[in-house]
Amino acid sequence: MSVPPISPSSSPPSNDDNPMNGILAAMKTPQASCVLGKRPTPNNEDFDELKDDSAPGGTSGNPLTTNPFTTPTGPNPNDLIAVKNFAARKKLKTEQLAEVEVFLQDPPHVRDAKTFALLHSVFNKVEEIVVATPAFEVSDNLRKNINSYSVAMLLSSHIASYKGAPATDSLLKLLLRLPLGIPAGITANAADYNRLQSAVSDALTQTRATFKKHLAIRRKGGPEPDIFTLARTFIKNTKCELSMPLCCRIALMRMVFKKHAANDFWDKLDAQYAVIVQVAKGSATALVRAFEFIYESDKKQHIGDGSGVGPRPDASISGIQQQVDDLMLAAQLDVMTTAAAATSAAQQAAESSSPDVFTSQAA
Repeated sequence: MSVPPISPSSSPPSNDDNPMNGILAAMKTPQASCVLGKRPTPNNEDFDELKDDSAPGGTSGNPLTTNPFTTPTGPNPNDLIAVKNFAARKKLKTEQLAEVEVFLQDPPHVRDAKTFALLHSVFNKVEEIVVATPAFEVSDNLRKNINSYSVAMLLSSHIASYKGAPATDSLLKLLLRLPLGIPAGITANAADYNRLQSAVSDALTQTRATFKKHLAIRRKGGPEPDIFTLARTFIKNTKCELSMPLCCRIALMRMVFKKHAANDFWDKLDAQYAVIVQVAKGSATALVRAFEFIYESDKKQHIGDGSGVGPRPDASISGIQQQVDDLMLAAQLDVMTTAAAATSAAQQAAESSSPDVFTSQAA
């Protein structure tokens, strides 16, 4: 098929059915196109229109070099008044107000640089404040709370150990669950956590020494106090209240103290309690019966002068003792749950790695 002749005209004919003629004609147009190539350079008239006679040297109003708050004769009076009033409401100092006025006259790139420098200055000030923050110290109020909770924990029916690191860790975990003003995340700060740990250890040592003094009390020329009188001596000037579980725990202490009153008393107490728990084999009923037997035996052996009055039969544990018991029980349940989950995961891993007996036999 032959191609129709292309018209030499600079513009395509109005009634031409061949689109190639229009395309080729457009390509011969003198005016350059900016669709595919470089943007055409404007002629002098167009360039004159872009000039800004109000700007120095006739340059255009480039937002990167022109300050919108200034005029050829200085800062815009209205803008300057508005900014000064705003700065005054913010109670800036006199030299700061002067810096704001200078800032208004700066070109944008200078203002950006100044702002960036000020951010660094603020960051340096913040670092100084953080470094100057005083180290954590155990306050007198916190120390009093630690002493109170150490008594409640050593008399709790859910205690697992009376001495050593287990007792210290139990009291630390208990304190961290309470709103006592201990900084959040203190366990991540080794220095601060060591201070708290030292205070807890000292409180437990002091409380254990006080308990031993109470166990050694014997009236001159008289019998040893009955369990109720002895228990009231233990909780005197504390937030604990007299209860049957508390009397049972103190009865166990006195039973062990009679045979091991030396320095190894607390070790022997831990060992005796471990035997009771082991024999109970997780049975709460067996554990209660054991402490009932210890309590009744103590009552028969230590009648006292008959002045001791026990708790009401319907009396329930309350106050700080109940709070400590609940927290310690919750901690024990967390440990048991974690251990059970770890055991279950280990069993599943062992089962998945063991060969299939039926498959091996069939093979």
